[in-house]
Amino acid sequence: MCSVGRIAAACGLALCLAAAASARADMIDMTGVEPWHLCGGCHGLDGAGNSVKFPRIAGQPEEYIVGQLQAFLSGRRRNDGGQMQATVTEIAEEDFPRVARWFAGQTPPWPNQTLEADADALRIRQIAVQGVKGVPGCLSCHHAYPTEVGAEIVPRIAGQRDFYIAKQLTDYRDGKRDGIVMQLIAKELSDSDIGGLAVFLSRNPALHERSQ
Repeated sequence: MCSVGRIAAACGLALCLAAAASARADMIDMTGVEPWHLCGGCHGLDGAGNSVKFPRIAGQPEEYIVGQLQAFLSGRRRNDGGQMQATVTEIAEEDFPRVARWFAGQTPPWPNQTLEADADALRIRQIAVQGVKGVPGCLSCHHAYPTEVGAEIVPRIAGQRDFYIAKQLTDYRDGKRDGIVMQLIAKELSDSDIGGLAVFLSRNPALHERSQ
């Protein structure tokens, strides 16, 4: 076969393969697939996350979840390496409230501790509950009771994955995540404080009882 013939044959094969791939894609049955199923691939359909990378989103306020989805979509939040920014484009914006409602209503088991805290336990409890100079108590904004005023627009951190709490505090402190209030607070925290708070807020039984 001459070179022209080989090129024509190759082009024909490529077109056939492309057509076959398109046909297979069109044959995918999306019946019954809900928008939160896309999120469940990483966070779990129960919103429990995992101990490797993905945070727990179960039980978060609906308004907060919608706000974060919109922040990733607009590019205002981008501290995850771009994974969420890409994923959120696969969900119709009008479905954000439905996604939020699903995960807000989930109650998976309390997560296991994965970090070891090397910190002053009394200082950590004081920071979390009452605050110290320059640092208001975490629970003064991140209410354990979901019905408290303002609780609908801030994340519930009692029971969040400890590694995720530590990462967000570090990102705020280092300016990798936007939020002037949290940036100012995090700058007052040492590595030891951050590690201790991550473990305390994730596993403290009293906070677990209050947040249910």
